[in-house]
Amino acid sequence: MRNKRITFTMLVILCLGIIFCFSHQNGSVSESLSDSFTIKIIDLYAKVRDKKYSLEEKKILVKRLRAFIRKSAHFTIYLMLGFSSYLTFYSYGFNHPIFYSILFCFLYACSDEVHQLFVNDRSGRVLDVFIDTCGVCLGNGIGLFLQKYIKKKRKMRHR
Repeated sequence: MRNKRITFTMLVILCLGIIFCFSHQNGSVSESLSDSFTIKIIDLYAKVRDKKYSLEEKKILVKRLRAFIRKSAHFTIYLMLGFSSYLTFYSYGFNHPIFYSILFCFLYACSDEVHQLFVNDRSGRVLDVFIDTCGVCLGNGIGLFLQKYIKKKRKMRHR
């Protein structure tokens, strides 16, 4: 159990660090990273669909997809934070680990948006806190489901 606690805690710390590093990038660096990731997705899609996009078409697609990609990144990293924080609180025997996990992650999302207010060309947005919290809730749901599933399997094995 001790190894699980350490592993889950380290996953939470890793997620927090990744979120902080991404939030600390100035606006142009952050946008450039998102855009390069979006171009990779466009290239992969083009390869799978056997299509060719001109540079101009790619630029248009990047502009159309930018917000979706950025919000998806918020959702995904906070999903991982929610999942790992749920498992951490559960492994330490907290009553109502979902409550503590969501509260912890929500407060971190709020602090993350405040942090971005002090980074050049970045802004803090309530919408991002909402998206982050939705990711946290899904991560908690996945953690709860896996925890219940594993418990049920163990119970069936011991019959």
